[in-house]
Order: sequence, then C-alpha cells, then structure tokens
Amino acid sequence: MTMILDKLMSENEFPVVFIGAGLSKRFLEKFPDWTSLLEEFWNQLGYENFYGEYNNIRDEMAEENPSYSEKEINHYSNIRMGTILEANYNKAFNRNEVSIKGFTPKDAFQTRISPFKKAISERFGNYTVKQDAHGELEAFRKMLLKTQIILTTNYDEFIENTYNSASKYNITKYIGQKGFFQETFGFAELYKLHGCVESPNDIVITENDYSNFDKNSVLISAKIISMMLHSPIIFIGYSLTDINVRNIISEFTRSLNEEEIQILENRLVLIERLEGEKGFIEENINDKDLGCKLKVVKTDNFEEVFKKISKINQGIAPTEVRKYQHVIKELIIDRGKKGTLNSLLLSPEELDVLEEDILNKNITVALGDSKYIFQIPDLISYTIDYISDKDEISTEIRMRFAILQNATARFPINKILDTNLINGSSLHPTEKEKLIQKINTFSDFDKQYGTIVTASVFNRNTDQLQNIIGKGFKKENEYETISYNIQRLDLAEVKDYLLEELTELKEVGEIKINTQLRRLLLLYDILKNKRGNA
Repeated sequence: MTMILDKLMSENEFPVVFIGAGLSKRFLEKFPDWTSLLEEFWNQLGYENFYGEYNNIRDEMAEENPSYSEKEINHYSNIRMGTILEANYNKAFNRNEVSIKGFTPKDAFQTRISPFKKAISERFGNYTVKQDAHGELEAFRKMLLKTQIILTTNYDEFIENTYNSASKYNITKYIGQKGFFQETFGFAELYKLHGCVESPNDIVITENDYSNFDKNSVLISAKIISMMLHSPIIFIGYSLTDINVRNIISEFTRSLNEEEIQILENRLVLIERLEGEKGFIEENINDKDLGCKLKVVKTDNFEEVFKKISKINQGIAPTEVRKYQHVIKELIIDRGKKGTLNSLLLSPEELDVLEEDILNKNITVALGDSKYIFQIPDLISYTIDYISDKDEISTEIRMRFAILQNATARFPINKILDTNLINGSSLHPTEKEKLIQKINTFSDFDKQYGTIVTASVFNRNTDQLQNIIGKGFKKENEYETISYNIQRLDLAEVKDYLLEELTELKEVGEIKINTQLRRLLLLYDILKNKRGNA
C-alpha cells in the first residue's frame, strides 16, 4: 500500500504528470532506450564497433568533466554521440548512402529538416502495443484523462494517441518550447519538451539542441512552476538517476523559496520501476543536489498506480474545464474588448463573500441569453440522476428536457409518462400533447427490443451479467448483448453497471450517449419504471 499516493488522491486534485521513456518501453514492442537508438543509427550507417567508439567518447567526457557522476557521463556522452551521428548521417543521406522513404535530399533542402531527425521521427512514428498490455493499458488510458497537465521528453505519440482514443475532446499538444511562449489554459495539455515525431526539427538530441533548450530553461521553469505549485506532481517512467528528470526538478527548486519548497516536498512523487515487485516500497529521499525532499515509490504494479490516480473525481473532466475556460475567456475578454458585456451579476459587496459561498453552497453557473436561463440538464447528468433514482431533477424539468429531445431519440423517460401527471403539469397544451404521444413508443418494450441488432449479440442465453461484461468486445456489442438478455438479468446489477458506464462517460467529458447504450437504458427503464409495472 502506498500512503503518499492514497494521500494525494484523497485531496482529489488533478495531478501534473511527467511521463518518461520507461512508460513507452513498458507498453510498446521493441522500444529502444537512448543508447540503443544511437546504436541502431550507427549500424544503419554501416559502421562497426559502436561501443568501442562510445567508450572513447565516455573517456573524453570523464576527462573533460572530472566532477561528473557515472550517470552524467553517460547522459552527456549520448548527446555527443547524437551530435556525431547527425553530422555523419546527413552526409551519408546527401550522398544517397542511406535513404528515408518519401523524403529526398531535395526535400531536405526545401524544408530545412535534418535528415537524421527526419529518420528519428520515422523510427518513432509507428509503434506496436504489446499483446499482454491490455489490462494495464486500459488503466493507463483512464489515468491520463484525470491528469491536469502532462509533460514528457518522449518523441513518440503514444501518450496523445492513448488519451485521444479515450476522449472525443483531444488533449492540446505543445511541441518543444513553443507552448512556453503561448497563452495556455492549464488543463488537458501535453508538453513535448524534447520534440515530437510530427515536427522533426524540434527533436532535441544533439549538443546544439540541448544548448538551445538550456538557454530557455528559466522561462520553461517559470511556466512549469505556475502549473505545478498547486497540484500533485508525479513522475512515471523515469528513474531518480535520470539526468533529464534531475535537471527538471533542480531547475524547479532553484526558483522556489523555502515555504514553496516545503509545499513541493509534500506533493512530489516519483514512481520508479522495481522489477517483479507487486507491492509498494515507499522511501523518503533527501537529495541535496535536487534541493528538496521527495517521495519515491518503487513497484512493478503500475496498473494499481494508474487505478489510484483514476479515482480522482471532481465531477468534471480536465477537458471540460479547458473547454469552459476557453468559452469564458472568449465571452469575458473578447466580448469585453468590444464593450458588449451585460455584466450586472454581482454587487461589489457580494464579491467579498463569493469565495466563501462557493465553498459552502451548491453553485450553478449558467451561460446563455440573459433573458431566459432554464435549469435544463445535459443528457449524461439527466440520465445519471434518473437511473440512480436520486430524482434530484424535478418532474417539471424532466418533462421540459424530454420535450427538447429529438422525437426518435431514446432515453429513460417512463417515470413521467403518465397522462394524469403530464396533464397536471404547467406545460403548454402543445407540449403536453408531445409528451403524451411518446407513451406508445417509449413504453413499448417489444417495439424497442425488436430494434436490437442481433448480429452484434455475442451471448444469447445467459442470466449472469458477468458472462457479458469485460470479455474484450466493443462496448457497442456489450450493450447490445445486455439488451438482448435483459429480461433474464438481475436489474439491480444492470442498474449498477449502467451507472458505472454513465459516470465514466461524464468523467471523460462526454456529452453524448451512443445508440446501443441509449437502447439499453430505455429497455431497463421500461422494465423498471413503466407505469403499472410491479
């Protein structure tokens, strides 16, 4: 059990996460470490005795820098080897001694892209996920959606592709140092510090690249500080001996005062792989070179680490926070510049107690025409309230929500499909008639059951929900199979399953429900809530 992760998660704050090459290596087939990558390109050039030349570079580096540790010698030797390889590879490319598919010396001339960096981008541009990584990868995917900011020195696109496969609202990516010069929102953002395969010339691998990167380290550090001071900071896929991570932390701590360092030490965690360790070994490290203390958790049980972080639930996904920040900025700043804001929202006296009110009351923020603001929920919120039977949304609001839906769109509605209940509401007569017309369609189990796409059903004779879920099929097939068997299943178990699915959709910022889940929700609703049912 890891106390520090449990403590950070109990504070329920989206973390800032640094993800290193160790994570890509964990999930991807034949993913090289830094030295192995350099060896690959050395061999491509037809050279021999890579480690002989590497040893010579290490000896030179140690002689030039007698104070360097073993890890520092390896780090800077890799950078020097990268410098040598770039010069030699580019010459060989221009002589047609090595080739890059779809990229010619003329392309290199016109784009000013280094052939060596183009080749690196091609090397990392395609990857294959390990076959045995499914369960842990799914936990990793869910964890990514709970991060506030992700920073990485990896070139590959595994992080952003994994994130975007789980959320329709893509993470915003900044490559190299560009993001540190731009206005950002601080949520659902990925910073590729050492470049990315989609932009080869931003790849940091040579002495000149690292020198340019270091020139802007103060700016980068300041930007990171602004993002990190109020959030948990978790390093995954790095080792504490990794020079990149040590440089990041030391640059960070040099910019902090004593009080800020104390705050940092309680929120800084490094997850380090200890091969074969399924438990959690937690250590407190006082590293004078880093200028701070930090918690190190050693484990090989990364799936459990990801699951712990995934438990953070603020009722809204970071992607949604970013979306609303953007809308509000456009509304307040851009409309404000035009002098078109209608802004008599609070008196100056009320502003003084607003923060206290927010901490102690349920607050609703409404964006819309100032004349007409209705408390109409979104589909996910409506459905969670409905299926959970909390019934915090009033009957009148449910009716108004139902009227606004497409005439053929399925959603749970049977709690309000009662002629007397509808006629006794404050709805307009035409609205009442629209609702009454829905009774025949949305209360007819056989009619709705007949729309199931049976070709998508993979188990047609089970009374156990566990025989359907988690079998590796697409969610659409899973939903259809539950729908097909729903009359034989325990409805209490189906309810719990539906709430879990809906909550997960809400947490990732989704606002829509697919056809198969809509049908399942309505079939459950008819069986559970149709007027006259026991």
